[in-house]
Amino acid sequence: MSDEKSRIMPFEQGDPEMGRQLSAARLHAGLTQADIAEEVRVSRQHISNIETGITSPTVRVLRDYLHACGTELPEFFYGPLPTDQTPRQREYHRKLQALLDNSTMSPVITKVLDSFMTSMQSALTAQVQPIRVQARWTRTQNMRDGERK
Repeated sequence: MSDEKSRIMPFEQGDPEMGRQLSAARLHAGLTQADIAEEVRVSRQHISNIETGITSPTVRVLRDYLHACGTELPEFFYGPLPTDQTPRQREYHRKLQALLDNSTMSPVITKVLDSFMTSMQSALTAQVQPIRVQARWTRTQNMRDGERK
């Protein structure tokens, strides 16, 4: 991907490991990519792109994909919920699941989570950027120093 394109669409690249895990969950559920695509309301090619790590799913697509496979987001990321949870942890998970299951709230929660994921990816990118900014600042300073001599 060109540098210009990566600035325009910095988060389009997917996660091949997540794609392999999704593919394994789909196969374990006995589903084809076409089955998942129909259930999630996206193209089969989009499912293929997610599973091969070409692109990342939105939270809605990921949630619906996992639901079609018979699992949920927390279980996918963290495994089965532990039986030794504190009452507070059980209440937190119950509330989160209720929000995601609520047809009125789910789109809002999905947008918030998508924004949060984008923000986190931006923060990770920003950790690398200061080096480039510092290099640009140094070049600019060197050019200015050369003009003064």
